[in-house]
Amino acid sequence: MTDFNGVKRRTRGAYSVLYQKPRKIVVSLEQGDLITFRESGRRQKWILNADSAFKYAVRLAAFSEAGRKRSRKDK
Repeated sequence: MTDFNGVKRRTRGAYSVLYQKPRKIVVSLEQGDLITFRESGRRQKWILNADSAFKYAVRLAAFSEAGRKRSRKDK
């Protein structure tokens, strides 16, 4: 049996998501197709299933494409 250590990446830029002070965001791929987000230097985590993240990304792309088509149509 092999251990799954996951993959962790820290964003290049800092973002002020929860508090005024901008912090980098740490994104981890965890066992069981989970994506974990947290602010660097903080312990609170937000966990998202990979399929939910993919569905959300596809939905955002569809809305963006529809908006582009609508703006071209209005001109």
